Amino acid sequence: MPIAIPDLRVFEWLGNDSKGVPYYLHPLNLVWSDAGVEHDLQVFRGAADQLAGELAYWAEIIRDASWRHSLAGCTCLLVSRRHEFFDELCQRFRDGSFVVPQIAVTLGLLHGAAARSFFESFLNEPDLLGHPKQAVSAHRVLVRLGAQPIHNVSIEFWHNLERDDAIVAEKVVTAQWDFWSSRI
Repeated sequence: MPIAIPDLRVFEWLGNDSKGVPYYLHPLNLVWSDAGVEHDLQVFRGAADQLAGELAYWAEIIRDASWRHSLAGCTCLLVSRRHEFFDELCQRFRDGSFVVPQIAVTLGLLHGAAARSFFESFLNEPDLLGHPKQAVSAHRVLVRLGAQPIHNVSIEFWHNLERDDAIVAEKVVTAQWDFWSSRI
């Protein structure tokens, strides 16, 4: 059976900064190149322009299990302020990803009312405690959207590695929301 080779065009369009760091890594932790945040965001706007001509590919990279693809797709959505790909974002959030907090922020900022409904439904799922990163991300974005979630999602629910995931999710949602909400 042949092995599927992932489509890497988005990474070619983004390229690397002057130090050889791939641009797709910069929005992960909001650490920008020496050229500065506005320059880096412009790089993503250029990639978003490319993706706008290939909407099926854009949807594909958001749905992709590779967090790198999903992060690039989300960042391009945010810089272009496009209110598209709700179903794809929800699927990737539900299926899980290293970048679930970034996906949650993208949903909240670009699809406020629909994201609110989605996250409220997600928080009603019975196996919620098995998904700390998603639970905390959904809850914290709901709060940022002004909702009063009926479920209290506390970091104290989890222990060990799951607790670490919950703590990181809370910090990432806060940082990402603060950064992107001032730019949307």
